[in-house]
Amino acid sequence: MTTERTIENPYWSNKENQHLIVEFVYPETGKRVTASIMNDGNNRDFDEVMKKFSVEQIDANTKKRLDDRNKRIEQNIERQKVERTRSQQEQLFASKLDAFEIEAVKNSTNRELKSKIRRAKNFMEVTAYTVMLLMQEEAKTAIVTEASENVE
Repeated sequence: MTTERTIENPYWSNKENQHLIVEFVYPETGKRVTASIMNDGNNRDFDEVMKKFSVEQIDANTKKRLDDRNKRIEQNIERQKVERTRSQQEQLFASKLDAFEIEAVKNSTNRELKSKIRRAKNFMEVTAYTVMLLMQEEAKTAIVTEASENVE
């Protein structure tokens, strides 16, 4: 008993055009089977595919699959770039929040450095401006402490 089947979506899986991937569809069961078919000169499945489809049709299917694959790869790369940028922006925002949670930064009157921390474009700028502000605040505290010790 032979089962009827249709062949769909054949495409080349190698550049030498000696290996096909096809879908066999069995109408009575609705089952789809993907098959890998080699052209070894004795393969009846390969011969059957080549009778039903021209080389040009198979080439077109192959090109379409490659184009679709390349498009998905490009979309994934773009999505990863967007995700990486979003993550970096979230980390930058969190570092700015952390900087302003430091009491000396929070209570500082140095508006210029506080503004630079807020406008920083990356983590290193946030760190550098925060350190500069802390050093200035520490220097002010040291001067005030030294002055009050001299008064006594």
